[in-house]
Amino acid sequence: MQPKFEAVAVDAESSFRSKWFTCVGFSQDHTWHYHSDFELSWVVRGHGTRLTGDNIEPYRPGDLVLIGPNVPHCWHDDEGDGEESEAVVVQFSPETFGHDFLHLPEFQPIERLLRASRCGLSIEGATAARVQALMRSLFERRGIARLIGLLDILRELAETDRDTRCLGSADCHISNYITEANRQRIEFIHRYVQQNLASQINQAEVARLVGLTPPAFSRFFRRATGRTFVAFVNILRVSEVCRTMAESNECITSIAMNCGYNNMANFNRQFLALKGMNPSQYRQRHLRLQRKGGLFSTEPAGSRRVPERANSFSPNTASWAS
Repeated sequence: MQPKFEAVAVDAESSFRSKWFTCVGFSQDHTWHYHSDFELSWVVRGHGTRLTGDNIEPYRPGDLVLIGPNVPHCWHDDEGDGEESEAVVVQFSPETFGHDFLHLPEFQPIERLLRASRCGLSIEGATAARVQALMRSLFERRGIARLIGLLDILRELAETDRDTRCLGSADCHISNYITEANRQRIEFIHRYVQQNLASQINQAEVARLVGLTPPAFSRFFRRATGRTFVAFVNILRVSEVCRTMAESNECITSIAMNCGYNNMANFNRQFLALKGMNPSQYRQRHLRLQRKGGLFSTEPAGSRRVPERANSFSPNTASWAS
């Protein structure tokens, strides 16, 4: 799909940008977009679905990702709880430290880290907790101390040999196929599926809602996303199962049925194909990471920054005229 380009403006008297903000929802603040800077994003409050390149996963408080330049990404909030979303974001250019700086022998680990981030990296466990503390400290620094703070963050990430996980495929790229109207179609389809996961989702009905015939819809969706619509629905359903397993002790069968899976054999097959492990193994892995203390870091309310105004987008007002 064709993401929206976003120009990143650095902070005053600084070579990079850091912001701590709250908003009604991340998907209202930023839709599917990309930019030419690296981005380190920490979700303090909020949960939903994160899209990074061709990767789709649930996010929750404590979610921390490093995204390379020109990798499309967005966060779609779950609806219904009425709570504001909150995040800390650090954005910096590939040229922040100069062209030759990262080629010095001492900085080769950081150079490798930034190269790996071009498909998106998830940071978890104890490493995430340390990096989140360093991100908080940026707001107490000025001048060269602030730039050193960014280097400290990158050093912490570069020196770990665990707690990082690649998100997207190595060849994910920006397609020129999707027009603004089709981008709105994709966002509407995502919201519709997310809101109807527990129900039977009929592809022909979705096609009608976005003004396409079923054959045209199939061609459009595969060309836009690289996936079939059925595969996309399975990704969102499995992501919702993962989020619910992480936040409750509800039995896995009940969770799967509430996410639209009436056939447990099919559910287990889809889960294994997408996650590389069965649901019980996934829940056990999450509990181990939670005990490390890196997944649910939060910040006292008194330390939060002034909210930034969020731009709104409503699929109901989208125009799909060709």
